Amino acid sequence: MGLLGIGTSALLTAQGGLSTTSQNISNVNTEGFTRQRINQATNLPDYRGDQYFGTGVNVSSIERIYDTFLASQVRNYTSQEAAQSSYLGYSQQVDDLLGSESLGLSGGINEFFNAVNDLSNDPTSVAARQLMLTQGDLLANRFNTLDAQLTNLDQQVDYDLTVAVDEVNNLAQGIADLNQAVIEARGSGSSPNDLLDQRDQLLRELSGLVSVTSVEQSNGSVTVLVGNGQALVAGNTSLRLSTITDSSTTPPRLAIGYGNNQVNISGQLSGGSIGGALEFRETVVDDVRTQLNVLAQSVVEGFNAVHNNTTNLTNGGQGSVDFNGNDGGDFFDPANITAATISLAITDPLEIAASSKFDAATGLINISGTGNNENALALAQLETDKTLVNVGGGVTRSLSDQYAVLVSDVATRTKQADASQETQLALLQQTRQRFDAVGGVNLDEEAAQLIKYQQAYQAASQIIIVSNTIFDTLIAAV
Repeated sequence: MGLLGIGTSALLTAQGGLSTTSQNISNVNTEGFTRQRINQATNLPDYRGDQYFGTGVNVSSIERIYDTFLASQVRNYTSQEAAQSSYLGYSQQVDDLLGSESLGLSGGINEFFNAVNDLSNDPTSVAARQLMLTQGDLLANRFNTLDAQLTNLDQQVDYDLTVAVDEVNNLAQGIADLNQAVIEARGSGSSPNDLLDQRDQLLRELSGLVSVTSVEQSNGSVTVLVGNGQALVAGNTSLRLSTITDSSTTPPRLAIGYGNNQVNISGQLSGGSIGGALEFRETVVDDVRTQLNVLAQSVVEGFNAVHNNTTNLTNGGQGSVDFNGNDGGDFFDPANITAATISLAITDPLEIAASSKFDAATGLINISGTGNNENALALAQLETDKTLVNVGGGVTRSLSDQYAVLVSDVATRTKQADASQETQLALLQQTRQRFDAVGGVNLDEEAAQLIKYQQAYQAASQIIIVSNTIFDTLIAAV
């Protein structure tokens, strides 16, 4: 190759450097783009006579400045941060709900037993009886409302899971399509850097939805795994996730199905907004609903046990009586012992059994129902009765204490989720900064590279000019 060829190769190589640098600068704000650089190599020399003469330069490759380990860490922390953020967002709603003065049980329990105390001060007052009946109904309504709000949260999680699953399927198909494009590009011998960037960006977005593992294959494609090794993307094929109804829960709700057979893999998924939603539903919603049901059952059975004539027996078999002198019945409906169903069994305030049948003060049987306030006092003591709620393991608490424990437990979990989310966000930001320090575009550095290749291009053009001058001189001499 002559002088003109050498100059041309230098010119083309410098032009390649300018193009690559310009590509870096133009994509400085492109999400997922990683810096590129050209690698130069000398052309094979010509052997002429007894010497090797250089034949110029070429661009041996355009390298993608990329750290596989840091990229994997970014995906992992993205998944963990998204999971904590999702969990925190839901948990804060439950925390606000339980602590609400207008919706929470704390105020409802206090107002109800305040009404019971008012009745104990004046058991003959119809107004006091009506107030107690009204507050009892309001307390039951608070239970019903809390359970309904938890059901609404369940439905919100179901909707969010449906949207997230659709996004997962779209991203998985995008990765499969890019796999095919990468395979074809690799077959032509080139490195499709921009395609690899696009695929990595989709992997990061996918990690924000669910924790994934990616395995690069020899042909350049990546296999993407979820759960316990289920393939979401294999080569140019993606397997779909779906939402399926899980009838084993009360109420029924959506689960995550895998593949054509829609195998339930909800218990195997973690990380991302999907993992955070599933964890919240299992550890917060289910637990809160269970404890609310325990409280509702304790209210129904504990209050009825004192109010009715069958279990609150004193003085050798004498029980409670209502305003009309009839034996006391159930205050709450004994058939409805869950937070969703708890309701009153009576509607007439005169049916409230505020008196005991046996009057300890007179030693006489009370047949009018207005003779004393002993049963109303016994009902009022239930507010602080430490044995009313049996939470298992030999632990018993009052209604107020048990609800306070529930509120505190949810608040603690919410605070822990908040702290964990901040930690994961800090780790993600630090790792992303390290990743960007390797593969991100530095405009100052690229500006210097631009000047370097510009000068190289100008110098190469001088080779062309000299070559042309020599050629013209030779022609003129002939």
